[in-house]
This record gives sequence, structure tokens and C-alpha cells, in this order.
Amino acid sequence: MIKNFTELEEAVLRLKPIRIVVVSAEEKQVLGGVQLAAQKGIISEPILVGNASQIKRILREIGEEPKHYRVEDVTSDEEAAQKAITIIRNREAQVLVKGRIRTEQFLRAVLDKENGIKKSSLLSNLTLFELSTYHKFIGISDIAIIPCPGLKEKVEIIKNSYPLWLALGITNPKVAVLAAVEIVNPAMQATVDAACLAKMSQRNQLGSFIVDGPLSYDIAMNREFAEGKGISGSQVAGNPDLLLVPDLEAGNILGKSLKINGKAQSAAIVFGADVPIMINSRSDSAERRYYSTLLARAMLEYKALC
Repeated sequence: MIKNFTELEEAVLRLKPIRIVVVSAEEKQVLGGVQLAAQKGIISEPILVGNASQIKRILREIGEEPKHYRVEDVTSDEEAAQKAITIIRNREAQVLVKGRIRTEQFLRAVLDKENGIKKSSLLSNLTLFELSTYHKFIGISDIAIIPCPGLKEKVEIIKNSYPLWLALGITNPKVAVLAAVEIVNPAMQATVDAACLAKMSQRNQLGSFIVDGPLSYDIAMNREFAEGKGISGSQVAGNPDLLLVPDLEAGNILGKSLKINGKAQSAAIVFGADVPIMINSRSDSAERRYYSTLLARAMLEYKALC
């Protein structure tokens, strides 16, 4: 099992490089992440779509020669998104990357019924964290796309993530369905959904996933806390691979607290399209964007890398 970004990088460096296309690439942190991936040999001949003069200027500022990149000049973010989607559909690149463009505008192009690249019934985000206080990667979903998922959407969020766990060598991913409390309360829909998902897992309706809930965050992350609250025999408590949050607001706050206060490294990916999609927070560093590229590259193998 791959447990951290060092191990992930070691595994991905053994693979052939891929091509990525970046939508509205004229941003320093975005190009910094591309630069790191290119220098490491993870990607080759990146395709950068946006204002060509600005992109080339930033490339020179970070010490890169624009001639080593394919730069596609467009006049608007909308045109950039449409151009990048066409490049993906033509199989000229294997990963789509969001740059400076607004997320809603970016996703509009992805979801376009005639020209988009949506594959499954739902697009969903997963952010993978490496914490010094946890023994392996921990994922959180969904913290970027689906505001208030219902039970049906939560099922899809779980199932969508399987290619990631497969790449990391995890055959039975453990999912903790989070809520404020660990008992089912009909007045708290998150607990009801969690209980349904746990029962669906028991009845083999969620494939190879092992799901438990409702679990509060402390119980999910610490087996001793779980046992102290009378939760025993859980295969998930203290050892989850994925935290399924009740809504985007809870997930976004949790994720940012891990980054800022927990000093966690992270990578973000979007599932449900024809190719992996990278949507990083605007505040994410070049390093975090590089880690997202590692994750996207790993997923393209559709097999365990360890």
C-alpha cells in the first residue's frame, strides 16, 4: 500500500510520462506545479491554454523556456475551457487541469451535453491528505463540487473514488461516514444517510468498500476514542481511508484546517469524467499541484502501483 507522497512519487517515476492540458494557465502557482512535474519527468510537452503572452512571461519568470511548452493562445477563459476540452476529446492529453479560470465556468465546459467529457452520472472531488499524525493517506470527499449530497449522491461519491484506491494498492477501502454524533437521529439527516450506507456495505451493495457510520470525527480517526464511547468491532474506526463528509461546507472547512493548522500536504482530484481532472484551491502551492499530478498519473494505470 502507498501511504504517503514520497512513496507515490517513487511509484509514478517508474511510469511513462503523460501529457496534460491546463485551462487558463496564466498563473504562477499553476505553472510552478507544471514545472515541477515536467522537471521530474512525470509529464512531457505540457499544453498551456490561455493568454499566450502572459503565459510565456510567467514561464520566463520561473526559469522556463516557453519553447519547451505548447502554448495555445485564446482571448477568454470560456474559449480556453472549450479549447482544452477539444484537446482532451482528440486524445492529445490525458489529464485536464484547472488554472486561473473560475470553477463553475470550468465545470460548465466539462459538463456540456454536446461537447463535454462527463462519463459517470456524477462528478465528485476527493482531496488526499498526508498528516504527520496519521499512519497513511486520508481522503476527504466531497469538498469542492457537490454542495449538499443526498444518499444517492453519496453512493456515487464512494464508488467514483475506486480508481484512486486501486492505484494506491488498497483493495478494500475503508470509508467513515461522518456526522456530528455516532448514533442515528432521525432529526439529523447525515446520521440517517450514514446508517443506510453502512447497511448497504454490509449487504455488498458498495462493491469492495467497507463503510461504517455514523461516526464523529474523533471516533473515525482514533480507535481508543471509539472504544471509550462504546463503539467496538468497527473495521473502520481508527483506520479509515476516506472520510465522507455530510456536505461541502463541512468538508471544505475540515480540509482547510488540515492544510493550515495541521500542516498537511494534499492532492486534489475529480472523478466521473473521461479523464482525471485536477481542481486545486487557488491558495494551493506549486508543490500541492505537483502532488495532484502524481495522483492523476497514478490513476491512469487502472492497477495497483505497489
